[in-house]
Amino acid sequence: LNAPAEEIAALYKRRWAIELFFRWIKQNLKIRHFLGRSENAVRIQVAVAMIAFLLLQLAQETQKTVRSPLAFARLVRVNLMHRKRIDRLLQTAHSPPENTNQMVLQWQ
Repeated sequence: LNAPAEEIAALYKRRWAIELFFRWIKQNLKIRHFLGRSENAVRIQVAVAMIAFLLLQLAQETQKTVRSPLAFARLVRVNLMHRKRIDRLLQTAHSPPENTNQMVLQWQ
C-alpha cells in the first residue's frame, strides 16, 4: 500500500500483458489447459503449440485457395495422414502415391 502510483501502474501493465498473451494462446494455439504442472512442461507445451501455429501460417501463405486460417487448419487436420501437396488438399479423389517405390495395399 505504500508503493508509488507509477510502480503499481507498471505492475498492472506487466500483468495485463501476461493476460493478453494467455488470451492469444487460447484463441490461436487452442491450448485450453496445460498437460503438465511444472514450468518446463508448460514452456514445452507453449513452444510446441507456437511451432505448429507458425508452420500452419507458413503453409497457408504458400497456397491461394483457402483464405481463412481456421478453414486451412481444418483442411490440414483432415488430410494430416495423407501424403498430398498443399495445393491438392481440396481434391477429394484419392490419387496414387507420388513415390512409385511405395507399396500399395489393394482391398478387394
